[in-house]
Order: sequence, then structure tokens, then C-alpha cells
Amino acid sequence: MLQYMESDINFWRIKDVSKDKNKININYFRSNFFSILVVSIVTNITLFKKFDVYMKDELTNRVNEIIKLIEYTYSIDNAWTEKNLNNISKSPLINDFDIVIKDLDGSIIFAHYMESDILKIHNEMMRQMGYHMMHKIDKSMMWGSIKRKNYVTKSFIIEVNGRDVGIVELGYYGPFLVSERELEFARGINNSIIYAAIISLFIAFILGIYSSKIISKPILKITRVANEIRRGNLDTKVLISNNITELKELSKSINHLAESLKEQQELRKRLTADISHELRTPLTILQSHIEAISDGIWEPTQERLDICKNEVIRLIKLVEQLKYLTDIEKHRITLEVKKINLSKLLNEIIDSLEYQFQNKNIKLKRFLKENVFINADKDKVSQIIINILSNALKFTNPGGQVDVALEENEEKVNIIIKDTGIGIPKKDIPYIFERFYRSDKSRSRKTGGAGIGLTIAKMLVEAHNGKIEVESELGKGSKFTVILNKDFR
Repeated sequence: MLQYMESDINFWRIKDVSKDKNKININYFRSNFFSILVVSIVTNITLFKKFDVYMKDELTNRVNEIIKLIEYTYSIDNAWTEKNLNNISKSPLINDFDIVIKDLDGSIIFAHYMESDILKIHNEMMRQMGYHMMHKIDKSMMWGSIKRKNYVTKSFIIEVNGRDVGIVELGYYGPFLVSERELEFARGINNSIIYAAIISLFIAFILGIYSSKIISKPILKITRVANEIRRGNLDTKVLISNNITELKELSKSINHLAESLKEQQELRKRLTADISHELRTPLTILQSHIEAISDGIWEPTQERLDICKNEVIRLIKLVEQLKYLTDIEKHRITLEVKKINLSKLLNEIIDSLEYQFQNKNIKLKRFLKENVFINADKDKVSQIIINILSNALKFTNPGGQVDVALEENEEKVNIIIKDTGIGIPKKDIPYIFERFYRSDKSRSRKTGGAGIGLTIAKMLVEAHNGKIEVESELGKGSKFTVILNKDFR
């Protein structure tokens, strides 16, 4: 039954993914469609505006050519003769015009009128080009029933050799004249725009499908991996072959998140085990001693009671350290910052620990620059150094050596503690400041400690806006460098 339910859930997830993919395709195509449509409309309007200007210029040129023709015809004989007027009537320039020529007395000496067939052809061309819509020409202006409001008349004075010889009146149907050549040109523009829009939409559709696959496929992979991580499968990785920088960065982030969660999970498990180990040992000792005394096997001697007391003290210290660590993490710790002589402080700490080092046959050497002053919390700095030195003492074998050096520059001081101890495996260095962390799980408690000294040291250093660096090699020793600001406030 559960398998059926899981298969149904997977089916609906696949269906949802498919819907999301289709939505991407539709949105992509829709945006491209509207973009191409807007571009096509704007292009069409712009081109036809230019075409209007061109046609108006053409009309002006044709009117000027007719005037020049009439003036030239008169200049041949310097008179209006039947022969000259006959030449005007045969010119193709006047076909689309009504022309009336008058002498200076107002008498008509020549008249030419457009044929109705020419009017029909002209208006059919205008209709095909769409100018009846673009220029809002009345629908009744069709074929022979053209309204006179679209008829334009202009008068021009005929001047020859600086002398007025007559008047010509030109009439035509506006806004301008259209020939078959102009019609073919406009029709070609319209067709080009339409074909370009159709081809662009087709290309946009193909590219939309291709792009959605490129984008959606890795996103769906990342989604599946994220769901696996959510279910606790932290070994899942995103493997995508994609050149999109954002998707590559996203996949790296998901993989890094999975690795970080896996590391944190391991640390939590290890923390639980280490806490159990730290608590179990003193509690086991207490239980065995109390049971033995309670059952009458052992006498409640002072020595055995002291053992129980020491284990209780160890538990109390562990709880206090954990509480102290929690207070630091929650920024409950208060620093009493004042100017201190760091050189003098380090000498005092080394003097106080020197006996313990001698007792374990470990050389403790100092290389301290004198009179180095910083602004810091004296007690917290002391705790940092003591914790690191105690760590060096625990993990340096008899016959070894620990060096303490103090260096300074204009803004910072470096406290360097170097030992010849057992060292730290390279893979464990990033985790040594985690509470209860032990690089060797099977290590016995003979070294002592609760495993949180370095954790406290690091947090106190960071509370001073400083940092702590570690260099170590297994079997050769470790080097801790504490870097503090001189003028911390």
C-alpha cells in the first residue's frame, strides 16, 4: 500500500514538473510574441510615416515638373499656341491631375481633367495600402463617389523671363498620388515585416523550447537533490553540464550545503558520543565506589571518599565549562578592556606552568619581545594562553619542547606557541576547535581534559576581534598563532 502511495506521489511530482516546464515554455513564447508584435507594429508605423514623407515629396516634385513643363512650352514661341498646348496634353506628367491654364485676363486657354478610370485605380491602390484606415478617410470615398473634401486645388503664376504670362490651376485627390511602383514598394515592405515577424516567432518558439530545456533541466535536478537533502540523504550531489554561471554557482552551493550538513551531522554524532564518554567515566567510577561501599565490600575510607569527591568536582568543572562556553556563544561574556603589558603577562603565565613542564621532562622556552602593550581583557588573554599551553603539555611527549614567542607590528601582536608533540592529522585541523572533538576516537583519557579548551580559546580570541591560526603535521608537532589587535576597544 505504501509503495502505491509513493508511486502516486512521484507521479504527481513528475506531473507538476511537467506543468512547470510547460509554463516556462508558454511564458517564454508569450514574452517573445508580444516583443515581436510590438517591434513589428512600431516598424510598420515608422516605415509608413517615412513613406508618407517620401510620397509628399514626390507630389511636390511632380507639381514643380508640371509648372516647369508649362513654362518651357510657353518659352518656345513666347505665346500660347495650339501646338505648344497640344504638347502639354500629351505629356504623361499631367495624367493624375486636373489642369486649367488661364491667361492674364482670366480666360481659359487649356483644360485637362483626370479620367474616371485613373480615379478608380488611384483609390484602389490607396485602399490596398490601407491609407483609407491610416488617414481615416471616409468609407464612402470609394470608386466614383469620392467626397470633394479630399480634392486639393492649387494655383500657380506662370512666369517666363521675369514676366507673368498666365495662371495654372492644379487639382488632385490627396493626401498624395500613388502609382503602381509605389504600391509595389509599400506592399513589399508590408510583406517583409509580416515574413520577418512569422520567422522570428518560429525561431523564438524553437529557441524557447531549447532554452527551457537548458534552464529547466538543471533546475529540476537541483530541485530533486534539494528534496533528497530535505529527506536526509546527504550523499546526493548535483551533477550538471551547463555553462550558465548562475546555475553552476547554484549547484555548487547545493553541493556545499549537502557537505556542510553531512559534516555537521557527523560532528553532532561525535559530540554526543564524546559527551557521553566524558560523563560516563566519572559516573561509572562514582557508581562502582558507592555500590561497593553500600554493599559492604569496601570500607568508606578517606582515600575512597576523596576519589568520589574528585570525580564529582570533575563533573562540576565540565558543566561549568559548558555553561561558560554557552555564555560566550550567546555573547553574554563581558570584556574588561584595559591597557596591559603583554610581555609581562606571558612571563607570569610561563613561570606558573614551568613546574608542570619540568615534571613531564618537557623544555619550555620563551622568545618574548619586551614591553609590548595592548588593549585587552587581561584575564581572558591569560585563559587563552593557558588553554593552548595546557594543550601543548598534554600532547607533547617527555623529552619534547614547547616554544612561546611574542612578536609585534604597528597594529597587531602575534603570540606563537609551537610544540614538538604528536601533531594533528591534516583532515582534522578544521575541526579541532569544535567542542569535545578528538582526532583519535579510540584515544584513552590518559591525557585528561574535557576537550573544550581550544573551543573556549578560539571564542575568546574572536571576542577580541582577533583570530587564531593552526599549522600542524602528524608526528612532528603543532604551531598555534594568536593574532590580536593592539588597539582593541
